[in-house]
Amino acid sequence: MKRSFLILTAVIFTFAAVNISLAKELKIGYIDSDKILNDFQDYQDAKRILDREEQEYTRQAKQMELDIKNLQDEFDANALMWSEEKKLETQMEGQNLVMRYQQFVENIWGQTGKLFQRNLELSKPIIDNINVIIKKIGEEEDYDFIFDATAGNIVHAKPEYDLTNRIIEELGKK
Repeated sequence: MKRSFLILTAVIFTFAAVNISLAKELKIGYIDSDKILNDFQDYQDAKRILDREEQEYTRQAKQMELDIKNLQDEFDANALMWSEEKKLETQMEGQNLVMRYQQFVENIWGQTGKLFQRNLELSKPIIDNINVIIKKIGEEEDYDFIFDATAGNIVHAKPEYDLTNRIIEELGKK
């Protein structure tokens, strides 16, 4: 009985030691993708390009809004003097302007709009480059996991596991 207890105790300690050694071999790191992007000049340049394009689209949208307002004001000021035909024609013109405006807004700011597509076009090479660096560090330094703290999946981590500055340094080399 005493011998069985000793063997069982030895087995338990062996499993515990194996589990502890396995846990210590697990290598985990994390990054802050927002900080990486905000510190990376290429991303800042792409963001400025996108912002300029959006400003131009916003200017065009405001002009379309002004055209609609001006037509409405003209209609309100002259409706009493206009024939039914002229009123109907102006209302149709107004509806066309509103439809063109709505279509313009959807084409630019919609889910698959020009700005969305342009953002993908400008940011994809940058994101791909960052992912290559993360993969390289992960493989060369044998990380089991590298998480992105920006995604909100990490609620606590020791700073020594933060690879953000390493990624930024590697991006600076390219």
